[in-house]
This record gives sequence, C-alpha cells and structure tokens, in this order.
Amino acid sequence: MLEDDFNDVLTKAIRGTNFDTSSLNLDKTKLDRCLAGEFDSEIITALSSPLGLDTQKLLLHSTYSPDVVLPAEVHTFTSPFGHLGVNAFAIEGDEHILIFDTGTDAHSCINFLAIHPDKEKHLFITHPHADHTGCKNSLISYVKDCQLLEPNKKLQFKNLTLSTIDVAGHHPQAVAYLVEGLETPICILGDAIFAGSIGGIVPSLYEQGITNIRKNILSLKPKTLILNGHGPSTSVGLEIQNNPFF
Repeated sequence: MLEDDFNDVLTKAIRGTNFDTSSLNLDKTKLDRCLAGEFDSEIITALSSPLGLDTQKLLLHSTYSPDVVLPAEVHTFTSPFGHLGVNAFAIEGDEHILIFDTGTDAHSCINFLAIHPDKEKHLFITHPHADHTGCKNSLISYVKDCQLLEPNKKLQFKNLTLSTIDVAGHHPQAVAYLVEGLETPICILGDAIFAGSIGGIVPSLYEQGITNIRKNILSLKPKTLILNGHGPSTSVGLEIQNNPFF
C-alpha cells in the first residue's frame, strides 16, 4: 500500500502550486468527489497537466506497487503515525551502525542496537519534524552522536561512505543520506519522496523542493534504493517510471 492515493497527489500539487481549480471550469461536484478519492479519469486528466503532473502515471497510480528487496544490512523500524506509520532505518556496516531518524517509538531500534554492543553507532536526522525526531532522547545514550548534517558532506565509516544531499522543500532544513558500500546504493531521504508521490510542500518552497528532487535524487543511479519516511521503499528507477510528479 502506498502512503498517498491519486487524490493525495492532486491535493499536494494543488496546494504546492497554489492552483485555482475554478479556472478550469470543471464540474464542482465531480471535482470535489475526485479530490475526496472517487476516481474520475476526466477530472484527473483535466487537472494533471496544469499541475505539472504526468497524466498517464497518475491514471495508473492505483496499480503502482514498488517491488524492491533491501540488503540484509538494512533494518526498518516502523512506528505509529498516520495510516501507515513512520519509518526509521539502520544500516549495519563492518564496524558501525548508522541510524536514520527515530520514529515515534524507538523500542525496536534499541533492541536491535543492544545485540551489537561492539559496533559504533551514529544517529542522523533527515529533517526536524516530530515524527522523525521524537525519540531522540531515548536513543541518545546508545549512539556516539546525533546530527542533522548540512548538504554536500561526506563521511567514511569503514566500508560505508555517507554523502549528504540537499532535499529542502518538504522542510526548509532537509537532507538525504546516500550510503554506498553495500551491494547497491541506499538513499534515505525522509519525506522528500514517497513511492508514487512526495511529501507535502508549501507554495513558497514548492519549486525549490521539486527542483531538488529532480536534480539531486532522480539523477542518482536508477538502481539506488530509496528509503522513505512513510510507506514502502522504492528505487530511483521506479520513481522515474511511476511517480506522477516527475
């Protein structure tokens, strides 16, 4: 199941672009029903192009189900938030464990860290929304440091290389973390992208947010796995093929 349905995609694009839907002279009842979740190909087609969305991808949105297999070194911790929860992640290296975000309940993560007492642990934050930082105090005693790094940094953790990427948009201070050194590159990006959608962006940051995703994320190798803050993991290649925003 995806974090966003087709109508969530439309609503986020309408809000982000500050688009006046009345300018299209659509049937208001049908428009309202569509934005509430009633599939209407005519309304979707009429809205998608003015909103900068890919019409065909949006019409097929309900059939999209990303199918990716994460490396064994990647661990996902999903805690309660919204209808699908919020995801935090840990990547296990030869001598280090890199943790990304905290979720709303850190017990599963703490249990995992406890069985690896000899590995140095570092906590990285993608953006300072409460569902991604709320358990920071619970985790702080288990990690060497907790950081929300600036973009364009590179750190080495034995076999793992971590690079930071600017994804400001959903939040003005947001970074993605590209981890290389496993069988495939991993990008942990908070709420910048969901499978088939994006995190909500206010109008003043919308153009910047979309540009950052296009330039900094979708330019990565297509096989790069994307670990989202909400919903299923995906890949750069899958989002290029299926995400209506791009």
